[in-house]
Amino acid sequence: MRYLSAHYIFPVSSPPLKNGIVCTDDRGVVVDVIDTGGKFRERERLEFYNGILVPGFVNTHCHLELSHLRGAMASHGGLPDFLSSVGRIRPADDATVRSAAKAADEEMRRNGIVAVGDISNRADTIPIKQESKLRYRTFIEVFGLDARRAESAFSDAQNLERLYRDADLPASVVPHAMYSMSSPLLGLLDNYYATHPAIASIHWQESKEETGLYLEGKGALAEAFRRGGLLPDDGASRKNLVEETEQCLSRARQCLLVHNTFSSRDDISRCLHRLKKVFWVLCPGSNLYIQNRLPDLSLFAEADLNVCIGTDSLASNTRLSVLEELKIIQNRTPDIPLSQLLYQATLSGARALGFDNILGSFEKNKTPGINLITNIDFERMRLTDQSSVEVLV
Repeated sequence: MRYLSAHYIFPVSSPPLKNGIVCTDDRGVVVDVIDTGGKFRERERLEFYNGILVPGFVNTHCHLELSHLRGAMASHGGLPDFLSSVGRIRPADDATVRSAAKAADEEMRRNGIVAVGDISNRADTIPIKQESKLRYRTFIEVFGLDARRAESAFSDAQNLERLYRDADLPASVVPHAMYSMSSPLLGLLDNYYATHPAIASIHWQESKEETGLYLEGKGALAEAFRRGGLLPDDGASRKNLVEETEQCLSRARQCLLVHNTFSSRDDISRCLHRLKKVFWVLCPGSNLYIQNRLPDLSLFAEADLNVCIGTDSLASNTRLSVLEELKIIQNRTPDIPLSQLLYQATLSGARALGFDNILGSFEKNKTPGINLITNIDFERMRLTDQSSVEVLV
């Protein structure tokens, strides 16, 4: 049995406790959470730390199989240039992909991450996920603008999904983005969600060019797809793009909308009304890396929204650290309470990935992991630029 305490513990599912104690067994299962009333007393085997104790972080959006592209992509080039570069630079031998992915998995563990929502197009990372100390939910990404290839693309995605499930790894087929799906492919996904209680994830409103790509067939994103032979001339006009996509996503059990860089208040309201259960995934480090732009974070500061945190991939970020993402959000929206930020980084993400029965909060019988965050501004109860994380359990 271990008894861990700090200046504050954040159970997340309940208010923070000054000088509280988290008790775990040797397997990391939470046995008890003790409210000391703020009065610190020495006791046998008590471990006291300078900082705050929080549950393990949940990274709700990553691309593990792109880890070998670390440092290979130019920053601030915009989404069209980024997508073109990924397609051009991505090919690598299997050993290189697996080695980089394994190192990224370990990096996330060191940074206090206990669960990951991972986007995948290949089977390379299956052995890594099977052996990992992290929990993964894999989103098998499908895309294609050529209507004639919709059935084969969807069949390939389902075959990959079966490989993950055969490896006892939870997985579901998801759309890449609005701008990369033909109508027939969206229709196949619509039918899939109608018969599968799946969790969906989609890159959402990441670029201002997304709508123009289909409604007009113009803009930098459309031209990038044309140059790559991915945008057929007869598939450029899609007047009901948003409606088609929302109809498809509304069938899913719940949906993660990732990035939201150009989302408005009206967009958020519309999704809340049209989708069953929606989680908003913010990846600020990636947004800055690709476009040097953040979403309107004030729109996502309301406590009743299901906001989660993602790191995106090492192709579009310098590190895989949820804590560093929180620092960016706090610096841009300083009025958000630390307790709310930590909820987004833990329990909200666990709920988004369907892992909240075991992760995300200090509650009896859960195994959430325990992170120590040091260099806290206790006077204002905020993170500082020097705040760092250490994994205790």
